[in-house]
Amino acid sequence: MPYIYQKFSQNKPYFYLVEGITLKGKSKKIQVYLGKKVPNNLAKYYAKLALKEKRLIQENLGELFEFEKIFDKEQIGKVESLRIALNYKLIDLSDFKREQLWTRYAVQFIFESNAIEGSKLSSAEVNSIVKKKYVKKSIERREIKEVQNSIKAFNLIKSNKFKLNQHQIIALHKMLVTGLGIRSGYKKVDIIVNNKLTTPAGEVRMEMAKLLKWFRESKKEKRHPLVRAADFHQRFERIHPFEDGNGRVGRLIFNWLLLQVGYPPLLFLYQNRQLYFNVLNQADEGRKNKWYWYCLRVYKNSVGWFLQEIK
Repeated sequence: MPYIYQKFSQNKPYFYLVEGITLKGKSKKIQVYLGKKVPNNLAKYYAKLALKEKRLIQENLGELFEFEKIFDKEQIGKVESLRIALNYKLIDLSDFKREQLWTRYAVQFIFESNAIEGSKLSSAEVNSIVKKKYVKKSIERREIKEVQNSIKAFNLIKSNKFKLNQHQIIALHKMLVTGLGIRSGYKKVDIIVNNKLTTPAGEVRMEMAKLLKWFRESKKEKRHPLVRAADFHQRFERIHPFEDGNGRVGRLIFNWLLLQVGYPPLLFLYQNRQLYFNVLNQADEGRKNKWYWYCLRVYKNSVGWFLQEIK
């Protein structure tokens, strides 16, 4: 988080906007001169600081991240530049405006994610439910409950209370499906998705343990956080640990994985529902390139959504 540093020279104050960045395990400071007094509006100084951070990260990309076929130097550079640009835009917002922005994102995320799974609610109706405004009597109680559950789950993911372990993943699923007539806990019956048998019910706990162990160990690698989150999501959906609600749980965890390491959450759009399913299906068969390209596009469009909302 940037802070203002005051330095004296010949008994005169000089102010700087300073940010600390960790590179290769070492702390490095970047700074922008503010003047002999602190300006009321820091927007242009945040922009200058963002530019300095972008340059620093671009100069060290090869040391920070492993380049891959899809996530090569060019694409990782774009991902990092977008992350930095959005981060400073968010910092420049007041607490009130930042909270409003996150509420708008939550509404859009819940609308899109639930629509992917078959919800018929409009974005405006989801907004009314989230903000506890008037809701038309014609809306099914189940749809209302689904949104109410979803905002609770989103708030949990956004907080620092969620931990990535089997117990809390099961609890997150229960939070999402309570009152919807959906059985909570790992599935007791085998499930077929896209004409393919997912992990057999009796093997779910073991496969989830393997997935979580893989993810913990992957932190030692230099693969980009977006790649690791994408791989986790694909493997989670292939396991399909629950009888219903796997997609909604999976997309929440995908965003938690990104938020934990300072990256913005994604918006998976209902209008791209079939493409989302298709590229996941291809990734299940070992053909991950289109899935990675899809995640890159979703990331860029999601950051674009935030930046547009901030204007």
